[in-house]
Amino acid sequence: MSEEEHTPEYKVGKKVGINELMAADAGDESLRKYKESLLGSAASGSADLAPKDDPRRVVVKEMRVIFENRPGGDIVYPLENAADLERMKNTPFVLKEECKYKIQVVFKVQHDIVSGLKYVNMAYRKGLRVAKEDTMIGSFGPQVKPHEVLVPRIGWEEAPSGLLARGSYTAKSQFVDDDGVVHLEYEYAFAIKKDWSSSD
Repeated sequence: MSEEEHTPEYKVGKKVGINELMAADAGDESLRKYKESLLGSAASGSADLAPKDDPRRVVVKEMRVIFENRPGGDIVYPLENAADLERMKNTPFVLKEECKYKIQVVFKVQHDIVSGLKYVNMAYRKGLRVAKEDTMIGSFGPQVKPHEVLVPRIGWEEAPSGLLARGSYTAKSQFVDDDGVVHLEYEYAFAIKKDWSSSD
């Protein structure tokens, strides 16, 4: 991520681990309960939050393309391993022009707090970037239950239409945090067509 892509007014706070966070203001009972409500089982140091042999802090489990009215329903890509990522990159999906859709990403946070997690999605056509979306997801403590985020959160995206819009696209998505750590980067492809099954 380049320097100019950071918001100049935003100052990244000091990184604090779960143990340090729980120890701060330990005498304040209401603050302790509030922290426990935010961190869930991570506040008690639960050992079942992450496998010891998996160092990742953010594990992206699935990307789902949700449609308002696509025959056959939504398109789901599992993203748990390298083979899944390669399959997604090489299996384009079709957007019917003017269809309404949104993207849902399912992810899990493990080991430690992740601050300022952001989903960055860039679309390309013939090698040129034609769209970029940065969506601030938030900060998360480790927990067993996965999180889900929708882009856009409210309403729908609408696929463009017309001769100039139709064709093949590639896209790159990233999960990046306040520290500039890229937790996952993956590519996918799609085509905008006249109809769900049309050849143009």
